Amino acid sequence: MLGQCESIIQAISAAPVKPEYRKQRLAVSLRKGARATTAIEGNTLSEEEVARIDEGKNLPPSKEYLQIEVKNVIDALNQIRTEVITEDKAFVLSPELIERFNHFVGKNLGDHFQSMPGKFRTSGHNVVVGGYRPPTGEDVVPLMIRFCEWMKESFRYEEGKQSFSEQILQAIVAHAYIAMIHPFGDGNGRTARLIEFYILLRAGLPDMASHIMSNHYNDTRQEYYRRLDLCVREKDLSAFVKYAVLGFRDGLKGVLDIVQKNLLEMSWHKFIYDVLDSKKATGKTRAIVKRRRTLALQFPVDRWHTPDDLVTSSGILAKEYATLSSATLMRDFTELERLELIVKDKDKYKGNIEIMHGYMPMRKTK
Repeated sequence: MLGQCESIIQAISAAPVKPEYRKQRLAVSLRKGARATTAIEGNTLSEEEVARIDEGKNLPPSKEYLQIEVKNVIDALNQIRTEVITEDKAFVLSPELIERFNHFVGKNLGDHFQSMPGKFRTSGHNVVVGGYRPPTGEDVVPLMIRFCEWMKESFRYEEGKQSFSEQILQAIVAHAYIAMIHPFGDGNGRTARLIEFYILLRAGLPDMASHIMSNHYNDTRQEYYRRLDLCVREKDLSAFVKYAVLGFRDGLKGVLDIVQKNLLEMSWHKFIYDVLDSKKATGKTRAIVKRRRTLALQFPVDRWHTPDDLVTSSGILAKEYATLSSATLMRDFTELERLELIVKDKDKYKGNIEIMHGYMPMRKTK
């Protein structure tokens, strides 16, 4: 599965995506990641509410602390992304870095965050999580120091000798150990998932796929907690690693499907330009060809429309055909159908994107 993950990531990374589409998908990914990692801890905000927060809007006062929780994570994800990808700053795990991530998630929450953000538990600060008793407060700092030393010794990031699989495993293992050590009085889960996100980005995960792991854990929340509990009871990380990698692979497949769909649409739009600029197209003037190209580009490829419905549903087409007759509109439809850019079913039409499959490499199917 790790080999499949690496191959899918390479395919995603090699696919060109329109800048505006990439920006949109990145925003969706970060919002999904922030919502998922806070929802695991009980935050009840909807996707629409998270989008409003990301756009700089405020929710009602009764939801202020939920808003701050989500905004903290969105800000953290953006900050980590900027440092790792844009500024090319990536470091080995250290107690200071882990404390910084916890400060990200707990700042400005007041008494809704049940500890000092960014400070490890110390002597006398013991916690219980369900039926699990994490290490005592006095053991936290020595454990975190040893944990970071072990991460450095075992995964050798500083030496530049990590394979892709080792980097993914490091991200998952770090997540599990932070959850088990529970070094903070609050925000341990969110901190563990931020660390996982950090290591995955450092490993080369495309930023528009950054939500995958948190989404997986949230979508399978009961199994997530069960697997973490098994790590403690069985003293074995294998089951949690397999569970995490399985969700990672399936999530990557979903992102690849989205990227490939966008790539197909880009090729389809270029095909429309090529056909209408070719000698096969008929048109007395460049204005007619341009109008027909606009019509073809506005055609939905996933649903059927009557000519009138299509024009009235598109502001661009409504403006284009506002002073033209219905006969002109039908002539344009007929020409696009002749060029096989649209297909007809009774009195409805849709974009003929299926024609692009004929330009793909052929292979034997099952």
